[in-house]
Amino acid sequence: MLSGRHESYTYLVKEYQSKVYHVCLKITREEESAKELAHVSFTKAFYALSSYREEAAFGTWLYRIAVRTCLDWRKANQREWRHREVAAGPASNQATVETPEKLLLDQEMKSELMQLVKELKEPYKSVVYLYFFRGLSYREIAEQTGAAEKTIESQLYRAKKILRKNKERLR
Repeated sequence: MLSGRHESYTYLVKEYQSKVYHVCLKITREEESAKELAHVSFTKAFYALSSYREEAAFGTWLYRIAVRTCLDWRKANQREWRHREVAAGPASNQATVETPEKLLLDQEMKSELMQLVKELKEPYKSVVYLYFFRGLSYREIAEQTGAAEKTIESQLYRAKKILRKNKERLR
């Protein structure tokens, strides 16, 4: 696939077209926009094939492109969306429904975050783990580590900064 052969790409479009469309439809809630954004997603994927790392399944990589494309579209149309969401009410927000695709994306993002955390040096690694994965407060972390609460806050701030930098490096 990475060689860009037309037949392989055509096969993948046929294989994932319906799934990508439905991901886009869940986010946009508009058939025409979903069709257009699915097409845009496949185009982006085609031009980004050289950046595809086979660490994740191709479908997962493609879904992430589709979700990001739709979220970018949604952000660009944010004013219109505010009016729609107010009119529709909070119960109809279909983009937050737990779908298999969303669960898979969440799992992949959590895995990616865990890998980035593993690369951190101490004390940042411990602080991030305790705060984000164990759900401890600054005070609880300070009690466990014997450090001042303000120190924990600073370490967490620096760790987030390092994580952002490392995440950008991976893209």
